[in-house]
Amino acid sequence: MSKEVLKYQLFIDGQWTPGESGEMMDVINPANREVVAQVPRATPGDVDKALHSARRAFESGIWANKSIDEKVAVLTNATMAVIANKDRLAYLESLTSGATMRRTGFVDVMSVAGSLAMSAAILKQMPAVEHAICPPWVAPMHSYVIREPIGVCAGITPWNFPMILAAYKFAPALAMGNSIVMKPASITPVTTLELAKILTDAGIPPGVFNVISGPGSSIGNYLAAHPQVDKIGFTGSTEVGRQIAHLAADGIKRVTLELGGKSPLIVLDDADIDMAASMTLLAFLTHSGQVCESGTRLLVPRKMQDQLVDKMIEKIKKLNIGDQMDLATDMGPIASQEQLNTIMNYIQIGKDAGAQIAYGGSRMSGGIYDDGFFHEPTIFIDCDNSMQHVREEIFGPVQCVLPYDDLDEAIAIANDSPYGLGGGVCSTNATRAQQVAKRMRTGSVWINTWHILRPDVPFGGYKESGYGRENCYHALMAYSEVKHICQDLSPDVNSHFVYSLFGFNR
Repeated sequence: MSKEVLKYQLFIDGQWTPGESGEMMDVINPANREVVAQVPRATPGDVDKALHSARRAFESGIWANKSIDEKVAVLTNATMAVIANKDRLAYLESLTSGATMRRTGFVDVMSVAGSLAMSAAILKQMPAVEHAICPPWVAPMHSYVIREPIGVCAGITPWNFPMILAAYKFAPALAMGNSIVMKPASITPVTTLELAKILTDAGIPPGVFNVISGPGSSIGNYLAAHPQVDKIGFTGSTEVGRQIAHLAADGIKRVTLELGGKSPLIVLDDADIDMAASMTLLAFLTHSGQVCESGTRLLVPRKMQDQLVDKMIEKIKKLNIGDQMDLATDMGPIASQEQLNTIMNYIQIGKDAGAQIAYGGSRMSGGIYDDGFFHEPTIFIDCDNSMQHVREEIFGPVQCVLPYDDLDEAIAIANDSPYGLGGGVCSTNATRAQQVAKRMRTGSVWINTWHILRPDVPFGGYKESGYGRENCYHALMAYSEVKHICQDLSPDVNSHFVYSLFGFNR
Protein backbone atom coordinates (compact mmCIF):
# COMPACT_ATOMS: atom_id res chain seq x y z
CA MET A 1 0.00 0.00 0.00
CA SER A 2 1.42 3.31 -1.06
CA LYS A 3 -0.11 5.39 1.74
CA GLU A 4 -0.98 5.03 5.38
CA VAL A 5 -4.31 3.31 5.92
CA LEU A 6 -6.66 5.43 8.04
CA LYS A 7 -8.22 3.58 10.99
CA TYR A 8 -11.66 4.49 12.29
CA GLN A 9 -13.96 3.41 15.08
CA LEU A 10 -17.71 3.83 15.46
CA PHE A 11 -18.87 7.20 16.77
CA ILE A 12 -21.23 6.63 19.69
CA ASP A 13 -22.18 8.93 22.56
CA GLY A 14 -19.78 11.64 21.48
CA GLN A 15 -16.67 9.48 21.29
CA TRP A 16 -14.83 6.95 19.15
CA THR A 17 -15.98 3.47 20.13
CA PRO A 18 -14.51 0.15 18.95
CA GLY A 19 -16.86 -2.27 17.25
CA GLU A 20 -18.20 -5.12 19.35
CA SER A 21 -16.79 -7.87 17.10
CA GLY A 22 -13.41 -6.29 16.37
CA GLU A 23 -13.92 -7.13 12.69
CA MET A 24 -12.92 -4.40 10.22
CA MET A 25 -13.95 -3.55 6.63
CA ASP A 26 -11.61 -2.19 3.97
CA VAL A 27 -12.42 1.07 2.19
CA ILE A 28 -10.68 1.39 -1.17
CA ASN A 29 -9.78 4.05 -3.72
CA PRO A 30 -11.81 3.00 -6.79
CA ALA A 31 -9.20 4.47 -9.15
CA ASN A 32 -6.54 1.95 -8.15
CA ARG A 33 -8.14 -0.45 -5.62
CA GLU A 34 -5.70 0.52 -2.88
CA VAL A 35 -7.02 0.15 0.67
CA VAL A 36 -7.14 3.68 2.10
CA ALA A 37 -9.14 3.17 5.29
CA GLN A 38 -10.56 0.56 7.61
CA VAL A 39 -13.81 0.85 9.58
CA PRO A 40 -15.59 -1.46 12.02
CA ARG A 41 -18.14 -3.97 10.78
CA ALA A 42 -20.84 -3.12 13.29
CA THR A 43 -23.02 -5.75 14.92
CA PRO A 44 -26.65 -5.49 16.08
CA GLY A 45 -25.18 -4.92 19.53
CA ASP A 46 -23.36 -1.85 18.25
CA VAL A 47 -26.62 -0.57 16.75
CA ASP A 48 -28.35 -1.08 20.10
CA LYS A 49 -25.56 0.87 21.80
CA ALA A 50 -25.85 3.78 19.36
CA LEU A 51 -29.63 3.92 19.59
CA HIS A 52 -29.64 3.75 23.38
CA SER A 53 -27.16 6.62 23.38
CA ALA A 54 -29.41 8.60 21.05
CA ARG A 55 -32.47 7.82 23.16
CA ARG A 56 -30.77 8.85 26.40
CA ALA A 57 -29.64 12.11 24.84
CA PHE A 58 -33.12 12.82 23.52
CA GLU A 59 -34.93 12.00 26.75
CA SER A 60 -32.47 14.10 28.76
CA GLY A 61 -33.43 17.19 26.76
CA ILE A 62 -29.77 18.17 26.43
CA TRP A 63 -30.47 19.08 22.79
CA ALA A 64 -34.23 18.74 22.32
CA ASN A 65 -34.99 21.30 25.02
CA LYS A 66 -32.52 23.92 23.88
CA SER A 67 -34.04 27.19 22.71
CA ILE A 68 -34.21 28.04 19.03
CA ASP A 69 -31.44 30.60 19.48
CA GLU A 70 -29.21 28.01 21.18
CA LYS A 71 -29.76 25.47 18.40
CA VAL A 72 -29.14 28.07 15.72
CA ALA A 73 -25.87 29.08 17.39
CA VAL A 74 -24.60 25.49 17.46
CA LEU A 75 -25.70 24.80 13.87
CA THR A 76 -23.93 27.98 12.80
CA ASN A 77 -20.77 26.81 14.60
CA ALA A 78 -21.12 23.45 12.84
CA THR A 79 -21.46 25.18 9.47
CA MET A 80 -18.22 27.09 10.01
CA ALA A 81 -16.47 23.95 11.29
CA VAL A 82 -17.38 22.07 8.11
CA ILE A 83 -15.98 24.90 5.99
CA ALA A 84 -12.82 25.00 8.13
CA ASN A 85 -12.32 21.29 7.39
CA LYS A 86 -13.14 21.70 3.70
CA ASP A 87 -9.86 20.42 2.28
CA ARG A 88 -9.73 17.24 4.35
CA LEU A 89 -13.39 16.41 3.78
CA ALA A 90 -13.11 16.97 0.02
CA TYR A 91 -9.95 14.85 -0.14
CA LEU A 92 -11.51 11.93 1.73
CA GLU A 93 -14.79 12.14 -0.19
CA SER A 94 -12.97 11.96 -3.52
CA LEU A 95 -10.53 9.32 -2.36
CA THR A 96 -13.24 6.88 -1.30
CA SER A 97 -16.17 7.63 -3.65
CA GLY A 98 -14.36 8.36 -6.94
CA ALA A 99 -15.83 11.86 -7.18
CA THR A 100 -13.54 14.42 -8.74
CA MET A 101 -11.66 16.76 -6.42
CA ARG A 102 -12.86 19.70 -8.50
CA ARG A 103 -16.42 18.83 -7.53
CA THR A 104 -16.11 17.74 -3.92
CA GLY A 105 -14.21 20.84 -2.84
CA PHE A 106 -16.58 23.23 -4.55
CA VAL A 107 -19.92 21.42 -4.42
CA ASP A 108 -20.04 18.61 -1.87
CA VAL A 109 -18.49 20.22 1.19
CA MET A 110 -20.29 23.49 0.56
CA SER A 111 -23.57 21.61 0.17
CA VAL A 112 -23.10 20.13 3.65
CA ALA A 113 -22.41 23.61 5.02
CA GLY A 114 -25.38 24.93 3.08
CA SER A 115 -27.74 22.30 4.52
CA LEU A 116 -26.69 23.20 8.06
CA ALA A 117 -26.86 26.95 7.44
CA MET A 118 -30.25 26.76 5.69
CA SER A 119 -31.72 24.54 8.42
CA ALA A 120 -30.57 27.08 11.01
CA ALA A 121 -32.00 29.98 9.01
CA ILE A 122 -35.38 28.31 8.53
CA LEU A 123 -35.51 27.29 12.20
CA LYS A 124 -34.87 30.91 13.17
CA GLN A 125 -37.69 32.15 10.92
CA MET A 126 -40.18 29.43 11.83
CA PRO A 127 -42.89 30.60 14.25
CA ALA A 128 -42.46 28.92 17.63
CA VAL A 129 -46.24 28.99 18.12
CA GLU A 130 -49.12 29.29 15.65
CA HIS A 131 -52.28 30.65 17.24
CA ALA A 132 -55.68 29.58 15.95
CA ILE A 133 -58.53 32.03 15.45
CA CYS A 134 -61.48 31.60 17.82
CA PRO A 135 -64.79 32.26 15.98
CA PRO A 136 -67.20 34.49 17.99
CA TRP A 137 -69.94 31.83 18.11
CA VAL A 138 -67.68 29.37 19.93
CA ALA A 139 -66.98 29.42 23.64
CA PRO A 140 -63.82 31.29 24.59
CA MET A 141 -60.90 29.01 23.92
CA HIS A 142 -57.23 29.38 23.24
CA SER A 143 -55.91 26.94 20.64
CA TYR A 144 -52.37 26.94 19.41
CA VAL A 145 -50.05 24.67 17.46
CA ILE A 146 -46.43 23.87 18.26
CA ARG A 147 -43.84 21.66 16.61
CA GLU A 148 -41.82 19.14 18.58
CA PRO A 149 -39.00 16.75 17.65
CA ILE A 150 -39.99 13.23 16.63
CA GLY A 151 -37.35 11.57 18.79
CA VAL A 152 -34.63 9.24 17.55
CA CYS A 153 -34.01 9.26 13.82
CA ALA A 154 -32.08 6.91 11.58
CA GLY A 155 -30.32 8.17 8.46
CA ILE A 156 -29.35 5.52 5.91
CA THR A 157 -27.32 6.80 2.98
CA PRO A 158 -25.86 5.43 -0.29
CA TRP A 159 -22.29 5.45 -1.62
CA ASN A 160 -22.58 8.00 -4.41
CA PHE A 161 -22.81 11.26 -2.42
CA PRO A 162 -21.92 10.26 1.15
CA MET A 163 -21.62 13.74 2.68
CA ILE A 164 -24.40 15.56 0.84
CA LEU A 165 -27.03 12.89 1.36
CA ALA A 166 -26.08 12.50 5.01
CA ALA A 167 -26.49 16.25 5.54
CA TYR A 168 -29.92 16.15 3.89
CA LYS A 169 -30.95 14.01 6.86
CA PHE A 170 -28.96 15.12 9.87
CA ALA A 171 -29.23 18.89 9.28
CA PRO A 172 -33.06 19.10 9.52
CA ALA A 173 -33.17 16.35 12.14
CA LEU A 174 -30.79 18.28 14.40
CA ALA A 175 -32.50 21.60 13.70
CA MET A 176 -35.79 20.23 15.00
CA GLY A 177 -34.21 18.82 18.19
CA ASN A 178 -33.96 15.14 17.32
CA SER A 179 -31.14 12.70 17.99
CA ILE A 180 -29.88 10.69 15.03
CA VAL A 181 -27.93 7.55 14.16
CA MET A 182 -26.35 7.61 10.71
CA LYS A 183 -25.58 4.44 8.76
CA PRO A 184 -23.48 5.32 5.69
CA ALA A 185 -22.86 2.89 2.83
CA SER A 186 -20.25 0.28 3.71
CA ILE A 187 -17.89 1.35 0.91
CA THR A 188 -17.98 5.11 1.67
CA PRO A 189 -18.38 5.62 5.44
CA VAL A 190 -15.31 7.76 6.09
CA THR A 191 -16.62 11.30 5.63
CA THR A 192 -19.76 10.66 7.68
CA LEU A 193 -17.55 9.47 10.53
CA GLU A 194 -15.39 12.58 10.12
CA LEU A 195 -18.48 14.81 10.19
CA ALA A 196 -19.67 13.24 13.44
CA LYS A 197 -16.50 14.37 15.24
CA ILE A 198 -16.52 17.80 13.57
CA LEU A 199 -20.13 18.50 14.56
CA THR A 200 -19.67 17.19 18.09
CA ASP A 201 -16.64 19.43 18.55
CA ALA A 202 -18.78 22.32 17.24
CA GLY A 203 -21.28 21.88 20.07
CA ILE A 204 -23.68 19.03 19.20
CA PRO A 205 -24.05 17.23 22.57
CA PRO A 206 -22.79 13.65 23.05
CA GLY A 207 -25.30 11.03 21.92
CA VAL A 208 -27.20 13.38 19.64
CA PHE A 209 -25.20 12.44 16.52
CA ASN A 210 -23.94 8.85 16.20
CA VAL A 211 -22.44 6.93 13.25
CA ILE A 212 -22.23 3.18 12.76
CA SER A 213 -20.59 1.43 9.80
CA GLY A 214 -21.57 -1.93 8.37
CA PRO A 215 -23.45 -3.74 5.58
CA GLY A 216 -26.90 -2.42 4.76
CA SER A 217 -28.32 -5.93 4.33
CA SER A 218 -27.76 -6.65 8.00
CA ILE A 219 -27.07 -3.51 10.00
CA GLY A 220 -29.21 -1.20 7.86
CA ASN A 221 -32.23 -3.48 8.05
CA TYR A 222 -31.76 -4.02 11.78
CA LEU A 223 -31.62 -0.26 12.29
CA ALA A 224 -34.73 0.38 10.17
CA ALA A 225 -36.79 -2.19 12.07
CA HIS A 226 -35.51 -1.22 15.53
CA PRO A 227 -38.22 -0.22 18.05
CA GLN A 228 -36.06 2.67 19.30
CA VAL A 229 -36.20 4.39 15.88
CA ASP A 230 -39.02 6.91 15.41
CA LYS A 231 -38.15 8.27 11.96
CA ILE A 232 -36.14 6.95 9.00
CA GLY A 233 -34.56 9.00 6.25
CA PHE A 234 -33.35 6.73 3.44
CA THR A 235 -31.69 7.38 0.10
CA GLY A 236 -30.97 4.44 -2.19
CA SER A 237 -32.48 2.11 -4.74
CA THR A 238 -36.22 1.64 -5.11
CA GLU A 239 -35.80 -2.05 -4.34
CA VAL A 240 -34.14 -1.39 -0.98
CA GLY A 241 -36.55 1.49 -0.34
CA ARG A 242 -39.43 -0.98 -0.49
CA GLN A 243 -37.70 -3.13 2.13
CA ILE A 244 -37.17 -0.10 4.37
CA ALA A 245 -40.84 0.89 4.04
CA HIS A 246 -41.95 -2.63 4.97
CA LEU A 247 -39.61 -2.74 7.95
CA ALA A 248 -40.83 0.66 9.11
CA ALA A 249 -44.50 -0.24 8.70
CA ASP A 250 -44.64 -2.59 11.70
CA GLY A 251 -43.57 0.21 14.00
CA ILE A 252 -45.58 2.91 12.15
CA LYS A 253 -42.34 4.86 11.81
CA ARG A 254 -42.24 8.12 9.89
CA VAL A 255 -40.29 7.60 6.66
CA THR A 256 -38.76 9.78 3.98
CA LEU A 257 -37.65 7.83 0.90
CA GLU A 258 -35.54 9.26 -1.92
CA LEU A 259 -35.16 6.42 -4.38
CA GLY A 260 -34.26 5.64 -7.98
CA GLY A 261 -34.80 7.50 -11.20
CA LYS A 262 -34.64 7.28 -14.96
CA SER A 263 -34.98 10.95 -15.67
CA PRO A 264 -36.02 12.27 -19.09
CA LEU A 265 -34.39 15.23 -20.82
CA ILE A 266 -36.61 16.68 -23.56
CA VAL A 267 -34.77 18.64 -26.23
CA LEU A 268 -37.23 20.90 -28.04
CA ASP A 269 -36.92 21.63 -31.74
CA ASP A 270 -35.90 25.24 -31.00
CA ALA A 271 -32.96 24.17 -28.80
CA ASP A 272 -29.42 25.33 -29.41
CA ILE A 273 -27.45 22.20 -30.37
CA ASP A 274 -24.31 23.22 -28.51
CA MET A 275 -26.32 23.94 -25.34
CA ALA A 276 -28.26 20.69 -25.70
CA ALA A 277 -25.08 18.64 -26.07
CA SER A 278 -23.48 20.20 -22.98
CA MET A 279 -26.70 19.83 -21.00
CA THR A 280 -27.06 16.13 -21.75
CA LEU A 281 -23.42 15.47 -20.86
CA LEU A 282 -23.96 17.25 -17.56
CA ALA A 283 -27.13 15.23 -17.06
CA PHE A 284 -25.68 11.75 -17.60
CA LEU A 285 -21.93 11.98 -17.00
CA THR A 286 -21.75 13.86 -13.69
CA HIS A 287 -20.07 11.51 -11.19
CA SER A 288 -19.80 8.93 -13.99
CA GLY A 289 -23.59 8.74 -14.13
CA GLN A 290 -23.87 7.54 -10.53
CA VAL A 291 -26.57 10.04 -9.57
CA CYS A 292 -30.17 9.12 -8.75
CA GLU A 293 -31.67 11.95 -10.84
CA SER A 294 -29.28 11.62 -13.79
CA GLY A 295 -30.82 12.48 -17.14
CA THR A 296 -30.47 9.11 -18.85
CA ARG A 297 -33.38 9.19 -21.30
CA LEU A 298 -32.67 11.78 -23.97
CA LEU A 299 -35.76 12.67 -26.00
CA VAL A 300 -34.81 14.52 -29.17
CA PRO A 301 -36.71 15.47 -32.34
CA ARG A 302 -36.02 12.72 -34.86
CA LYS A 303 -34.58 15.15 -37.40
CA MET A 304 -32.08 16.45 -34.78
CA GLN A 305 -30.87 13.11 -33.40
CA ASP A 306 -27.78 12.65 -35.58
CA GLN A 307 -26.62 16.24 -35.26
CA LEU A 308 -27.03 16.25 -31.48
CA VAL A 309 -25.33 12.88 -30.98
CA ASP A 310 -22.40 13.96 -33.15
CA LYS A 311 -22.00 17.09 -31.02
CA MET A 312 -22.15 15.03 -27.82
CA ILE A 313 -19.44 12.69 -29.08
CA GLU A 314 -17.28 15.65 -30.08
CA LYS A 315 -17.50 16.98 -26.52
CA ILE A 316 -16.98 13.55 -24.89
CA LYS A 317 -13.72 13.09 -26.78
CA LYS A 318 -12.36 16.21 -25.09
CA LEU A 319 -13.05 14.93 -21.56
CA ASN A 320 -10.18 14.01 -19.27
CA ILE A 321 -11.19 10.69 -17.68
CA GLY A 322 -8.91 9.36 -14.96
CA ASP A 323 -7.62 9.84 -11.43
CA GLN A 324 -10.27 11.71 -9.46
CA MET A 325 -7.59 13.21 -7.22
CA ASP A 326 -6.11 15.14 -10.15
CA LEU A 327 -7.73 18.58 -10.45
CA ALA A 328 -7.51 18.29 -14.24
CA THR A 329 -9.82 15.25 -14.27
CA ASP A 330 -13.35 15.74 -15.61
CA MET A 331 -14.71 12.26 -14.88
CA GLY A 332 -13.42 9.71 -12.41
CA PRO A 333 -13.94 5.98 -11.82
CA ILE A 334 -17.00 3.95 -11.05
CA ALA A 335 -17.30 3.49 -7.28
CA SER A 336 -16.91 -0.30 -7.12
CA GLN A 337 -16.38 -3.50 -9.07
CA GLU A 338 -19.97 -4.48 -8.32
CA GLN A 339 -21.33 -1.31 -9.89
CA LEU A 340 -19.01 -1.64 -12.88
CA ASN A 341 -20.37 -5.15 -13.45
CA THR A 342 -23.93 -3.82 -13.28
CA ILE A 343 -23.17 -1.20 -15.93
CA MET A 344 -21.55 -3.72 -18.27
CA ASN A 345 -24.48 -6.09 -17.80
CA TYR A 346 -27.01 -3.40 -18.77
CA ILE A 347 -24.99 -2.47 -21.85
CA GLN A 348 -25.14 -6.09 -22.98
CA ILE A 349 -28.90 -6.09 -22.33
CA GLY A 350 -29.19 -3.01 -24.56
CA LYS A 351 -27.18 -4.64 -27.34
CA ASP A 352 -29.28 -7.81 -27.11
CA ALA A 353 -32.45 -5.70 -27.40
CA GLY A 354 -31.22 -4.27 -30.70
CA ALA A 355 -30.24 -0.79 -29.54
CA GLN A 356 -27.29 0.68 -31.44
CA ILE A 357 -24.19 2.07 -29.72
CA ALA A 358 -23.09 5.38 -31.20
CA TYR A 359 -20.18 5.77 -28.80
CA GLY A 360 -18.44 3.81 -26.05
CA GLY A 361 -19.86 0.61 -24.66
CA SER A 362 -16.75 -0.84 -23.02
CA ARG A 363 -14.74 -0.87 -19.85
CA MET A 364 -11.69 1.36 -20.23
CA SER A 365 -8.28 -0.34 -20.34
CA GLY A 366 -4.59 0.52 -20.40
CA GLY A 367 -2.53 2.41 -17.81
CA ILE A 368 -4.50 3.63 -14.80
CA TYR A 369 -7.66 2.17 -16.29
CA ASP A 370 -6.40 -1.38 -15.70
CA ASP A 371 -6.05 -0.76 -11.96
CA GLY A 372 -9.38 0.95 -11.35
CA PHE A 373 -13.07 0.79 -12.22
CA PHE A 374 -13.39 2.94 -15.33
CA HIS A 375 -16.07 2.80 -18.02
CA GLU A 376 -16.45 4.73 -21.24
CA PRO A 377 -19.25 7.24 -21.65
CA THR A 378 -21.78 5.28 -23.70
CA ILE A 379 -24.54 6.47 -26.02
CA PHE A 380 -27.33 4.20 -27.29
CA ILE A 381 -29.31 5.60 -30.22
CA ASP A 382 -32.71 4.75 -31.74
CA CYS A 383 -33.91 3.35 -28.43
CA ASP A 384 -37.46 2.36 -27.60
CA ASN A 385 -38.98 3.28 -24.24
CA SER A 386 -40.05 -0.33 -23.69
CA MET A 387 -36.46 -1.65 -23.66
CA GLN A 388 -35.19 -2.89 -20.30
CA HIS A 389 -32.02 -0.80 -20.30
CA VAL A 390 -34.13 2.28 -21.08
CA ARG A 391 -36.68 1.69 -18.31
CA GLU A 392 -34.41 0.52 -15.50
CA GLU A 393 -31.85 2.56 -13.58
CA ILE A 394 -28.30 1.72 -14.71
CA PHE A 395 -26.42 4.13 -12.45
CA GLY A 396 -23.55 4.63 -14.84
CA PRO A 397 -22.37 6.78 -17.76
CA VAL A 398 -24.97 5.48 -20.21
CA GLN A 399 -27.34 7.62 -22.27
CA CYS A 400 -30.38 6.26 -24.10
CA VAL A 401 -31.52 8.43 -27.03
CA LEU A 402 -35.24 8.31 -27.85
CA PRO A 403 -36.26 10.14 -31.05
CA TYR A 404 -39.76 11.64 -31.15
CA ASP A 405 -41.99 13.17 -33.83
CA ASP A 406 -44.13 15.66 -31.87
CA LEU A 407 -44.07 17.27 -28.45
CA ASP A 408 -47.12 15.46 -27.07
CA GLU A 409 -45.41 12.17 -27.90
CA ALA A 410 -42.23 13.33 -26.15
CA ILE A 411 -44.09 14.25 -22.96
CA ALA A 412 -45.98 10.95 -23.03
CA ILE A 413 -42.70 9.03 -23.34
CA ALA A 414 -41.09 11.13 -20.58
CA ASN A 415 -43.96 10.34 -18.19
CA ASP A 416 -44.12 6.66 -19.19
CA SER A 417 -41.83 5.50 -16.40
CA PRO A 418 -42.22 3.99 -12.95
CA TYR A 419 -39.94 6.79 -11.74
CA GLY A 420 -40.47 10.52 -11.30
CA LEU A 421 -37.40 12.02 -9.67
CA GLY A 422 -35.87 14.46 -12.15
CA GLY A 423 -36.49 15.83 -15.60
CA GLY A 424 -35.25 18.52 -17.91
CA VAL A 425 -36.06 20.68 -20.90
CA CYS A 426 -33.63 22.25 -23.34
CA SER A 427 -35.08 25.18 -25.28
CA THR A 428 -34.41 28.76 -26.33
CA ASN A 429 -38.05 29.63 -25.62
CA ALA A 430 -38.48 30.22 -21.88
CA THR A 431 -42.29 30.22 -21.93
CA ARG A 432 -42.51 27.03 -23.95
CA ALA A 433 -39.92 25.31 -21.77
CA GLN A 434 -41.86 26.13 -18.60
CA GLN A 435 -45.08 24.83 -20.13
CA VAL A 436 -43.36 21.53 -20.88
CA ALA A 437 -41.85 21.44 -17.37
CA LYS A 438 -45.29 21.69 -15.80
CA ARG A 439 -46.47 18.65 -17.78
CA MET A 440 -43.62 16.42 -16.57
CA ARG A 441 -44.46 14.13 -13.64
CA THR A 442 -41.25 14.57 -11.71
CA GLY A 443 -40.18 16.15 -8.43
CA SER A 444 -37.60 18.43 -10.08
CA VAL A 445 -37.36 19.86 -13.59
CA TRP A 446 -34.32 21.75 -14.86
CA ILE A 447 -34.39 24.03 -17.87
CA ASN A 448 -31.10 24.37 -19.77
CA THR A 449 -29.16 22.93 -16.80
CA TRP A 450 -29.14 19.85 -14.53
CA HIS A 451 -28.24 18.60 -11.03
CA ILE A 452 -29.01 21.91 -9.30
CA LEU A 453 -29.94 20.70 -5.81
CA ARG A 454 -30.21 23.72 -3.53
CA PRO A 455 -30.67 23.68 0.25
CA ASP A 456 -33.48 26.24 -0.07
CA VAL A 457 -35.69 24.16 -2.40
CA PRO A 458 -37.26 20.72 -1.87
CA PHE A 459 -35.87 17.54 -3.42
CA GLY A 460 -37.73 14.26 -3.87
CA GLY A 461 -39.77 12.32 -6.37
CA TYR A 462 -43.10 11.12 -7.66
CA LYS A 463 -44.17 7.50 -8.06
CA GLU A 464 -41.49 4.86 -7.32
CA SER A 465 -38.86 7.55 -6.80
CA GLY A 466 -40.06 7.78 -3.22
CA TYR A 467 -42.11 10.02 -0.96
CA GLY A 468 -41.47 13.01 1.21
CA ARG A 469 -39.06 15.83 0.45
CA GLU A 470 -35.59 16.73 1.62
CA ASN A 471 -34.11 20.22 2.00
CA CYS A 472 -35.62 23.60 3.03
CA TYR A 473 -38.65 23.87 5.33
CA HIS A 474 -40.20 20.72 3.85
CA ALA A 475 -37.41 18.70 5.48
CA LEU A 476 -37.77 20.41 8.85
CA MET A 477 -41.49 19.64 8.80
CA ALA A 478 -40.68 15.98 8.06
CA TYR A 479 -38.48 15.76 11.15
CA SER A 480 -41.06 17.17 13.57
CA GLU A 481 -44.39 16.33 15.14
CA VAL A 482 -47.32 18.78 15.19
CA LYS A 483 -49.15 19.26 18.47
CA HIS A 484 -52.41 21.15 18.99
CA ILE A 485 -52.97 22.48 22.51
CA CYS A 486 -56.47 23.68 23.37
CA GLN A 487 -57.42 25.51 26.57
CA ASP A 488 -61.01 26.43 27.46
CA LEU A 489 -61.20 29.87 29.07
CA SER A 490 -64.69 29.55 30.60
CA PRO A 491 -64.72 30.77 34.23
CA ASP A 492 -66.84 27.92 35.61
CA VAL A 493 -68.61 24.72 34.66
CA ASN A 494 -71.99 26.37 34.07
CA SER A 495 -70.63 28.71 31.44
CA HIS A 496 -68.66 25.95 29.72
CA PHE A 497 -70.17 25.59 26.23
CA VAL A 498 -69.26 21.95 25.57
CA TYR A 499 -70.31 20.68 29.03
CA SER A 500 -73.65 22.46 28.61
CA LEU A 501 -74.14 21.13 25.08
CA PHE A 502 -73.98 17.53 26.24
CA GLY A 503 -75.61 18.03 29.63
CA PHE A 504 -72.44 17.31 31.59
CA ASN A 505 -72.67 20.44 33.73
CA ARG A 506 -75.62 19.24 35.82
